[in-house]
Amino acid sequence: MIEFQLQADSRILRAILPKIREAFGSMGKCSWDTIFPCPNLADEDFSDAWKKGLQEDASEDRRSLAKVIMDPRFKHGYIQVEEKDADNLIRALSELRLTIRENFLSEIEDKELETGSFEMENEQGSVKLGYFSYLILAEIQERLINSCS
Repeated sequence: MIEFQLQADSRILRAILPKIREAFGSMGKCSWDTIFPCPNLADEDFSDAWKKGLQEDASEDRRSLAKVIMDPRFKHGYIQVEEKDADNLIRALSELRLTIRENFLSEIEDKELETGSFEMENEQGSVKLGYFSYLILAEIQERLINSCS
């Protein structure tokens, strides 16, 4: 079992949780076979298996993430993950961060986003919540990766 406490104040976590859950709800709209096309479309059986495999993997990843963000302890910064779910969760966190990036932070340049070198006070509330969500999810990812190393 991997367990840790986030370094963020629980007030921040409670504020961003609706934004995280909103982004999580839009994750299933992605068609993975478009992003990762089948290498052999001529073979219909292979192509179907490819698509089904991608969908199953993404669903498994998202279930791992749902366990974390729906856990009542999450809003207090407590993370608990079965070791067998860690890789799935890391992938799902990447997908969620990309979803937040696209949906709430698209006006911020990548360099500014990664370094935090933009004027936060000039941004709208949804951008601020998106940014803090992005950071918290990055912390979870980093802590998981370090725990698995």
